[in-house]
Amino acid sequence: MRFQDESCWEVTDVSDPRVRAAGRLYERTLDPDERIPWEWIERGIGNPTGRTAGWKRHLILAEVGDALAGYAYGAFIPGYGGYLCYLGVDEACRGAGVGTKLFAAFFERVAADAAATGEPLPFVVWESHRPAAEPDLWAARVRLFDKVGGLWVKGVEFQTPNFAGEAGPVALQLFVKPVDRPAATFTAERLWGVVEGLYERVYRIDPGEPLFEQTVRADVRPVLVPAREADGVEV
Repeated sequence: MRFQDESCWEVTDVSDPRVRAAGRLYERTLDPDERIPWEWIERGIGNPTGRTAGWKRHLILAEVGDALAGYAYGAFIPGYGGYLCYLGVDEACRGAGVGTKLFAAFFERVAADAAATGEPLPFVVWESHRPAAEPDLWAARVRLFDKVGGLWVKGVEFQTPNFAGEAGPVALQLFVKPVDRPAATFTAERLWGVVEGLYERVYRIDPGEPLFEQTVRADVRPVLVPAREADGVEV
Protein backbone atom coordinates (compact mmCIF):
# COMPACT_ATOMS: atom_id res chain seq x y z
CA MET A 1 0.00 0.00 0.00
CA ARG A 2 1.30 3.45 -0.92
CA PHE A 3 -0.18 6.55 0.69
CA GLN A 4 -1.18 9.30 -1.70
CA ASP A 5 -1.17 12.24 0.75
CA GLU A 6 2.39 11.82 1.97
CA SER A 7 4.59 14.88 2.40
CA CYS A 8 8.09 15.77 3.61
CA TRP A 9 9.36 19.04 4.99
CA GLU A 10 12.36 20.35 6.89
CA VAL A 11 12.05 21.64 10.46
CA THR A 12 13.85 24.95 11.04
CA ASP A 13 12.28 26.07 14.32
CA VAL A 14 13.00 24.05 17.46
CA SER A 15 9.77 25.33 19.04
CA ASP A 16 7.69 23.55 16.38
CA PRO A 17 5.59 21.03 18.37
CA ARG A 18 6.30 18.39 15.75
CA VAL A 19 9.93 18.35 16.93
CA ARG A 20 8.90 16.74 20.21
CA ALA A 21 6.64 14.31 18.34
CA ALA A 22 9.62 13.39 16.18
CA GLY A 23 11.65 12.83 19.34
CA ARG A 24 9.10 10.33 20.61
CA LEU A 25 9.12 8.51 17.27
CA TYR A 26 12.93 8.53 17.29
CA GLU A 27 12.98 6.82 20.67
CA ARG A 28 10.44 4.22 19.54
CA THR A 29 12.28 3.30 16.36
CA LEU A 30 15.88 3.10 17.61
CA ASP A 31 17.38 1.05 20.41
CA PRO A 32 18.90 3.17 23.20
CA ASP A 33 22.45 2.01 22.45
CA GLU A 34 22.12 3.17 18.82
CA ARG A 35 21.09 6.74 19.45
CA ILE A 36 22.31 9.98 20.93
CA PRO A 37 19.99 11.95 23.26
CA TRP A 38 17.25 13.69 21.27
CA GLU A 39 18.15 16.96 22.98
CA TRP A 40 21.44 16.94 21.06
CA ILE A 41 19.49 16.84 17.81
CA GLU A 42 17.20 19.64 18.96
CA ARG A 43 20.27 21.80 19.63
CA GLY A 44 21.29 21.38 16.00
CA ILE A 45 18.11 23.04 14.69
CA GLY A 46 18.39 26.68 13.72
CA ASN A 47 21.78 28.26 14.33
CA PRO A 48 24.03 25.69 16.00
CA THR A 49 27.31 26.63 17.61
CA GLY A 50 30.24 24.65 18.93
CA ARG A 51 32.59 22.20 17.28
CA THR A 52 30.15 21.25 14.51
CA ALA A 53 28.90 24.77 13.74
CA GLY A 54 30.11 24.48 10.13
CA TRP A 55 27.87 21.51 9.43
CA LYS A 56 24.71 22.07 7.39
CA ARG A 57 22.17 20.11 9.44
CA HIS A 58 18.74 18.92 8.37
CA LEU A 59 15.85 17.43 10.32
CA ILE A 60 13.32 16.24 7.76
CA LEU A 61 9.92 14.91 8.77
CA ALA A 62 7.36 12.93 6.79
CA GLU A 63 3.65 13.02 7.37
CA VAL A 64 0.81 10.80 6.17
CA GLY A 65 -2.46 12.62 6.50
CA ASP A 66 -2.17 14.36 9.87
CA ALA A 67 0.12 11.75 11.41
CA LEU A 68 3.90 11.92 11.71
CA ALA A 69 5.21 8.99 9.69
CA GLY A 70 9.00 9.30 9.78
CA TYR A 71 12.11 11.40 10.24
CA ALA A 72 15.60 11.79 8.82
CA TYR A 73 18.42 13.70 10.45
CA GLY A 74 21.88 14.37 9.09
CA ALA A 75 24.26 16.95 7.72
CA PHE A 76 26.53 18.05 4.93
CA ILE A 77 30.03 18.15 6.42
CA PRO A 78 32.25 20.52 4.42
CA GLY A 79 35.43 18.87 3.24
CA TYR A 80 33.96 15.41 3.79
CA GLY A 81 30.51 14.62 2.35
CA GLY A 82 26.97 13.87 3.40
CA TYR A 83 26.28 12.03 6.63
CA LEU A 84 22.81 10.66 7.34
CA CYS A 85 22.82 10.12 11.09
CA TYR A 86 19.34 8.69 11.70
CA LEU A 87 16.26 7.68 9.75
CA GLY A 88 13.15 5.97 11.06
CA VAL A 89 9.60 5.24 9.96
CA ASP A 90 6.59 4.60 12.16
CA GLU A 91 5.73 0.91 12.11
CA ALA A 92 2.21 1.61 10.84
CA CYS A 93 3.62 3.39 7.76
CA ARG A 94 6.39 0.97 6.78
CA GLY A 95 6.30 -0.44 3.27
CA ALA A 96 4.48 2.63 1.97
CA GLY A 97 7.44 4.50 0.49
CA VAL A 98 8.03 6.86 3.41
CA GLY A 99 11.66 5.82 3.90
CA THR A 100 12.43 6.22 0.20
CA LYS A 101 10.98 9.71 0.21
CA LEU A 102 12.97 10.71 3.29
CA PHE A 103 16.20 9.47 1.73
CA ALA A 104 15.46 11.41 -1.47
CA ALA A 105 14.72 14.59 0.46
CA PHE A 106 17.94 14.30 2.43
CA PHE A 107 20.03 13.60 -0.68
CA GLU A 108 18.53 16.68 -2.34
CA ARG A 109 19.37 18.94 0.58
CA VAL A 110 22.99 17.86 1.03
CA ALA A 111 23.55 18.16 -2.72
CA ALA A 112 22.28 21.75 -2.51
CA ASP A 113 24.58 22.40 0.46
CA ALA A 114 27.60 21.15 -1.46
CA ALA A 115 26.70 23.29 -4.48
CA ALA A 116 26.25 26.36 -2.28
CA THR A 117 29.71 25.93 -0.79
CA GLY A 118 31.32 25.26 -4.16
CA GLU A 119 32.32 21.73 -3.20
CA PRO A 120 31.57 18.39 -4.82
CA LEU A 121 29.41 15.89 -2.95
CA PRO A 122 31.51 12.74 -3.27
CA PHE A 123 29.16 10.52 -1.26
CA VAL A 124 26.52 10.20 1.41
CA VAL A 125 27.33 7.72 4.17
CA TRP A 126 25.12 6.22 6.85
CA GLU A 127 25.35 3.54 9.54
CA SER A 128 22.93 0.85 10.59
CA HIS A 129 22.86 -1.74 13.35
CA ARG A 130 21.62 -5.24 12.59
CA PRO A 131 19.10 -6.15 15.31
CA ALA A 132 19.96 -9.73 16.26
CA ALA A 133 16.41 -10.59 17.27
CA GLU A 134 14.72 -9.01 14.23
CA PRO A 135 16.14 -10.44 10.99
CA ASP A 136 13.06 -9.36 9.03
CA LEU A 137 13.57 -5.75 10.08
CA TRP A 138 17.19 -5.88 8.96
CA ALA A 139 16.18 -7.42 5.63
CA ALA A 140 13.67 -4.60 5.11
CA ARG A 141 16.34 -2.00 5.92
CA VAL A 142 18.85 -3.33 3.42
CA ARG A 143 16.16 -3.56 0.73
CA LEU A 144 15.47 0.13 1.32
CA PHE A 145 19.18 0.97 1.24
CA ASP A 146 19.51 -0.94 -2.03
CA LYS A 147 16.51 0.88 -3.50
CA VAL A 148 17.97 4.34 -2.79
CA GLY A 149 21.37 3.51 -4.27
CA GLY A 150 23.27 2.63 -1.12
CA LEU A 151 26.20 0.23 -1.30
CA TRP A 152 27.45 -1.82 1.64
CA VAL A 153 31.04 -1.32 2.81
CA LYS A 154 31.84 -5.00 3.04
CA GLY A 155 34.67 -5.90 5.38
CA VAL A 156 34.18 -3.08 7.89
CA GLU A 157 32.52 -3.50 11.26
CA PHE A 158 32.38 0.08 12.48
CA GLN A 159 32.79 0.30 16.24
CA THR A 160 31.10 3.28 17.91
CA PRO A 161 30.55 4.49 21.47
CA ASN A 162 27.46 3.26 23.29
CA PHE A 163 25.56 6.45 24.12
CA ALA A 164 23.19 4.58 26.42
CA GLY A 165 26.07 4.16 28.85
CA GLU A 166 26.08 0.37 28.63
CA ALA A 167 29.33 -1.58 28.59
CA GLY A 168 30.96 -2.23 25.24
CA PRO A 169 30.85 -0.48 21.86
CA VAL A 170 28.11 -0.77 19.24
CA ALA A 171 29.05 -2.52 15.99
CA LEU A 172 27.51 -0.87 12.92
CA GLN A 173 27.47 -1.59 9.21
CA LEU A 174 28.31 1.26 6.84
CA PHE A 175 26.52 2.12 3.61
CA VAL A 176 27.72 4.61 1.00
CA LYS A 177 25.84 6.23 -1.87
CA PRO A 178 28.39 7.57 -4.38
CA VAL A 179 27.23 10.90 -5.79
CA ASP A 180 29.87 12.96 -7.59
CA ARG A 181 32.37 10.08 -7.75
CA PRO A 182 31.68 6.78 -9.53
CA ALA A 183 31.42 3.74 -7.31
CA ALA A 184 34.42 2.19 -9.07
CA THR A 185 36.69 4.94 -7.71
CA PHE A 186 36.02 3.91 -4.11
CA THR A 187 39.10 1.80 -3.62
CA ALA A 188 39.93 0.18 -0.29
CA GLU A 189 42.13 3.19 0.53
CA ARG A 190 39.33 5.63 -0.24
CA LEU A 191 36.83 3.62 1.79
CA TRP A 192 39.19 3.67 4.75
CA GLY A 193 39.27 7.43 4.25
CA VAL A 194 35.47 7.53 4.60
CA VAL A 195 35.74 5.51 7.82
CA GLU A 196 38.56 7.60 9.23
CA GLY A 197 36.64 10.76 8.36
CA LEU A 198 33.66 9.56 10.38
CA TYR A 199 35.88 8.94 13.36
CA GLU A 200 37.63 12.30 13.02
CA ARG A 201 34.76 14.58 12.03
CA VAL A 202 31.78 12.96 13.79
CA TYR A 203 32.99 10.94 16.75
CA ARG A 204 36.22 12.82 17.53
CA ILE A 205 38.09 9.52 17.83
CA ASP A 206 41.74 9.54 16.80
CA PRO A 207 44.09 6.85 15.48
CA GLY A 208 45.47 4.87 18.38
CA GLU A 209 42.22 4.93 20.35
CA PRO A 210 40.64 1.51 20.91
CA LEU A 211 37.53 1.88 18.73
CA PHE A 212 39.58 3.23 15.82
CA GLU A 213 42.13 0.44 16.07
CA GLN A 214 39.44 -2.25 16.35
CA THR A 215 37.88 -1.02 13.09
CA VAL A 216 40.69 0.26 10.85
CA ARG A 217 42.79 -2.84 10.24
CA ALA A 218 45.66 -3.20 7.80
CA ASP A 219 44.69 -6.81 7.02
CA VAL A 220 41.22 -5.80 5.72
CA ARG A 221 40.48 -4.53 2.19
CA PRO A 222 36.94 -3.09 2.26
CA VAL A 223 34.89 -3.08 -0.93
CA LEU A 224 31.56 -1.62 -2.02
CA VAL A 225 28.93 -4.23 -2.89
CA PRO A 226 25.14 -4.06 -3.32
CA ALA A 227 23.39 -3.27 -0.04
CA ARG A 228 21.31 -6.44 -0.25
CA GLU A 229 24.48 -8.49 0.32
CA ALA A 230 24.48 -7.20 3.92
CA ASP A 231 21.31 -9.18 4.63
CA GLY A 232 23.30 -12.19 5.77
CA VAL A 233 25.90 -10.34 7.82
CA GLU A 234 26.19 -11.59 11.38
CA VAL A 235 26.43 -9.43 14.52
